[in-house]
Amino acid sequence: MHLNEFPQAADASAALAQAVAADLAAAIETRGRATLAVSGGRSPVPFFQALAQAALDWPRVTITLVDERVVPPGHADSNAGLVRQYLLQGQAAVAAFLPLVNTAANPEQELATAQTLWQTPDVVVLGMGDDGHTASLFPAAAQLAAGLDAANPHALLTVVPPAAPHTRISMTLAELRRSGKLYLAIAGANKRAVLDTALQGVNDTYPISYLLQPSEKPLHVYWAA
Repeated sequence: MHLNEFPQAADASAALAQAVAADLAAAIETRGRATLAVSGGRSPVPFFQALAQAALDWPRVTITLVDERVVPPGHADSNAGLVRQYLLQGQAAVAAFLPLVNTAANPEQELATAQTLWQTPDVVVLGMGDDGHTASLFPAAAQLAAGLDAANPHALLTVVPPAAPHTRISMTLAELRRSGKLYLAIAGANKRAVLDTALQGVNDTYPISYLLQPSEKPLHVYWAA
């Protein structure tokens, strides 16, 4: 794990946007295109707004989601709606967008469609809940074992959170490890305490712990006080 600490959330968002933009530019230089997977919630909004102003060859960038609630695109809880409102703006308005959910009619149908269109990301920006979940890999979820299976050949799976609304579609741990650069953006003392606990060893109680152990693919953490 590489820990980057910032006194203010705005500083962390600006630095993360700069780092992600550089990674996307490098991917475009190497293979002509780049794919970025981002997380939802309100926390990433300042990062989205900063990244949207980056001077990138945005027509060569595809943006997708780390996870999504199986809700209609116009629903208040849709991560896709958040991306459209705050990231697909400014210079980034011309980027391609690959949502994970289109109609929310049937989770398994949505999963099958998303799997067909999926592109392994060059850059992934994760979040983390106070319960230690990342993406939609929730502690005690019935699908957690499959989601954390390092040999899972699938990029995505459906997850029913034990204590949160809406069925989700989420990247698997195996696909996260197959991806390029991995970032984790968190803020506040509570989440720092969860991070420190998860660092003590792999534990299904804290799914984020699977990405925090020494490996060839370090997790780059951006934490704001």
